[in-house]
Amino acid sequence: MLEALHLTKIYKTKFGACVKALDDVSIQFPETGMVFLLGKSGSGKSTLLNVCGGLDAPTSGAIIVKGRSSNAFSQSDFDSYRNTYVGFIFQEYNILNEFTVEDNIALALELQGKPKDKAAIAKLLDDVDLTGYAKRKPNTLSGGQKQRIAIARALIKSPEIIMADEPTGALDSATGKQVFDTLKKLSKDKLVIVVSHDRDFAETYADRIIELKDGKVISDVTKTEEKQQELTDNVSVVGQTLCIKKGTDLSEEDFAEIKNFVSQSEGDVIIASGEHEVKSFKEVNHIKDTGEMEVFCDSSQMPVEQKIYSPQDSRFIRSKLPARHAFKIGASGLKTKPIRLAFTIMLCTAAFIFFGLLSTMTFYDNESTFKESLKDSNYQLIKLNKYYGVTETWYLDGEETGSYVNSMNTKFTPQELQEYASQYGKDAFGGIEAWGNVNVQSVPGDYWVSEIRGYAYLPEDNHLRQKIVGAYPKKDNEICISSYMADLLVTCKPLDQKTGKPIELKERDDIIGRQIYVSGSAYQVVGIIDSGSISEKYESLKEDNTTNYQLYAGYYSELQDGIQLIGFVSSDALMSIAEEESNMYYNTDDFSYHRVVATFGEKSDANFVFPDWGNAGYAAFSKYAKDTDIIPLVEGGTTPQKGQVVVSEQLFYELMLELCDKRGQTQENAELSQLVGNLYNGGFDYQNKETGKWEFRSYTKEEKQQKFAELVELMHTELEQLTLGMRYFDDYDYVGVGEVKTYAVVGVWMDNRNSSGGILFDDATATELWDIQKDTVDYYGEFETNYVASGDEIYSILYIPYDHSQAQTDQLWDMYCTKQYGEDGTRDVIVSTLISNLEMIDITIDVLYKVFLTLGIILAVFAALLLSNFISVSISYKKKEIGILRAVGARSIDVFKIFFSESFVITGICVVLSCIGSILSCGIINGIVNDMMGTTLFVFGPISFVVLIVIAFATAVIATFLPVWNAAKKKPVESIRAL
Repeated sequence: MLEALHLTKIYKTKFGACVKALDDVSIQFPETGMVFLLGKSGSGKSTLLNVCGGLDAPTSGAIIVKGRSSNAFSQSDFDSYRNTYVGFIFQEYNILNEFTVEDNIALALELQGKPKDKAAIAKLLDDVDLTGYAKRKPNTLSGGQKQRIAIARALIKSPEIIMADEPTGALDSATGKQVFDTLKKLSKDKLVIVVSHDRDFAETYADRIIELKDGKVISDVTKTEEKQQELTDNVSVVGQTLCIKKGTDLSEEDFAEIKNFVSQSEGDVIIASGEHEVKSFKEVNHIKDTGEMEVFCDSSQMPVEQKIYSPQDSRFIRSKLPARHAFKIGASGLKTKPIRLAFTIMLCTAAFIFFGLLSTMTFYDNESTFKESLKDSNYQLIKLNKYYGVTETWYLDGEETGSYVNSMNTKFTPQELQEYASQYGKDAFGGIEAWGNVNVQSVPGDYWVSEIRGYAYLPEDNHLRQKIVGAYPKKDNEICISSYMADLLVTCKPLDQKTGKPIELKERDDIIGRQIYVSGSAYQVVGIIDSGSISEKYESLKEDNTTNYQLYAGYYSELQDGIQLIGFVSSDALMSIAEEESNMYYNTDDFSYHRVVATFGEKSDANFVFPDWGNAGYAAFSKYAKDTDIIPLVEGGTTPQKGQVVVSEQLFYELMLELCDKRGQTQENAELSQLVGNLYNGGFDYQNKETGKWEFRSYTKEEKQQKFAELVELMHTELEQLTLGMRYFDDYDYVGVGEVKTYAVVGVWMDNRNSSGGILFDDATATELWDIQKDTVDYYGEFETNYVASGDEIYSILYIPYDHSQAQTDQLWDMYCTKQYGEDGTRDVIVSTLISNLEMIDITIDVLYKVFLTLGIILAVFAALLLSNFISVSISYKKKEIGILRAVGARSIDVFKIFFSESFVITGICVVLSCIGSILSCGIINGIVNDMMGTTLFVFGPISFVVLIVIAFATAVIATFLPVWNAAKKKPVESIRAL
């Protein structure tokens, strides 16, 4: 059955020396019988047992198991060979303390995939005199009892080979004899190989004794029987022992043979006749009652039975460690390092919480959130802004450093308003975003907001006109206010501009016909429009000294989303506001800057700089203005040609003031300076005759045009010669670049969108100036846009009706998703607090996703390392269990089961804690987000739970695999040596 063929085993010491533990050993073992391997320590007997048992692999040679050579074995085949044919018995018993006696014995059976046979276990326990011990734990047994349990475990699977390594080394002689008696019984139908140092036991029990020294077989003898040789009918001899039949009368011939035997003896002769003495003598000298004596002879002289095996005879049973055993062994390791375990669980839980939150963001559906939030809102109107894109490209030392698209505000045209009205209904209307403060006595608390945030015109067929109490404005100085604004005026009392005293109002309607002032402009209230109710949750803001800024932010947003802060005016009044409003709506990049030197005529001194801060913006005329924006100072001055410029209104007034100073101190010149100053300021101061106070009054559009015409007429002679000198100064050393170049001022740009001193050149000159400028700076930007203003843009905001239908909501979603600019370089954008919050959520989700992913990965790596370290420590603590299992027949995969069970127990705890932590974290974050944005951000549902589990157990597998792989790939003998 088992044969060792030219086995050689060489070990390397720590210092690199080679030790030959086996040196070309060949042994053919019998099918049954008890074989002892004897020898001193280091002789190679245990190495031979390990190699024959598949616990170690030879350096060369092979073992032959039922005709199969180990040269073709994998490590798994060696494990399966032990599981199928070999039962190991060790000196230190090596039974699992976590298991009962019954489970220890059943383990060998269950590794073969067989059920736990309690009846067979009970019989075995009875055979080894341990009846009733099935449910006992090993720590309640004596050494001899434990060894018999080990024998029972080896026998339960009915192995054909039993290998015992010093099975009585830890036992007293009486118990040792019991063990050998048991093994001797088993050897009748099994091969029992025993490693021992006790020759007496070997000679008593062995059927064959193989002695080794220095890794070689120096003796191999097999026990046989020597028959008695009859000298007479009553006297016979076997070996050196003379035997006389009981109860016989000895003849002279008998006495002669006895005398001859005694005379030939070289030493003393003892003749015993007592029954006890004779029995003891026979036992010691291995003489049977039938007279044969057991003796040892060279095994090579013994006949060898050659048995032929079929492939079916040598099939191996692959081990299958039950999951409950793997879990039990694995879970036992949790007690080894409780503090390390606590830190591991804490870090893993933190990492998995981040992944739990991450999963909620992964499945966050911004489309559903947008649509449901919008449909659930109380919006009746949707506000739209218009943006155009400007591509900014930046250069450092002439090399491009980056490029991005920036969004700039622009306005809607009446045609675009009409298109929206056609699409969403006639109730769409346009407005102007403009800020104005309503003049009232006082504003208690945070509830009342005395501001006009915009103006709008309602067409005659707009349904909102039906909500007006009073009339709709027809004149420029008439206004229709919201019911909210009317309540504010009742509460806060508007001030009479003439007397400065508050006007007492009892109810809303009392304001109709009254005059109010918005940032100094007088309006007569002709109507009040119902602006809807405001949520009761904001009532606390009416109290003074309110410090709930979060509540106030939500309240103010609600006002801005509605029409509470809108003043409704006539169509003409809205057009006037649109022309006067300065909101910096550029249709291209900002101005580039030059130093400006003002001159008047070719012979004038060029020794002063305009404006006062020394820099003036310049740009190409075609990018910023149209000829309709220009008031010519000379004939044909609406469009600058080569050598000509158009200046902004502000810069023109500064030039005029400087010109007045050059004229000298005359009454005429003082009046002229006053006129220029009033135009510069947009109005004039006057003393109210009734109050005696000085007040400021803005020019009307017509008054401003008239005054400007007067100025041009008074100074037409100087204006015909007005020139500007341009020279760029280096930013670093303030040295002028090139000569001063003069340009004739031919027109004034009346578009007041440019609040700084702006100069418009023809395209070629603007390009030339820019080329000079960018060569002198290290860092600069260039700007491009596809947007070209049509010239009839009016509305800074559009209001479209919202019917909460799915169709319109889908259209608004498409608009929300459109982040690219159209062919004309523009895109329309929904403006509301809700949409801003949703955009913020999208941005927050994106940022938090990256943050949580990064933190989750970092913590997961640390957690995996800590878990891996914990498993490594657990492996070192479980070397005994690993060794026992491998000896019994467990494979590497069974070792994986144990430590994956341990890892999964830890991970399971972490998953439960992280699920709880994720749910609590989601609740906390949702509470904060809901208060700020009115929506729910994180929903930890079943999908998130599944994702968290997958990530958690994937981390556990990765963390556990490497240390277990290192442990599992070791040869079983390495674990056995640790026992």
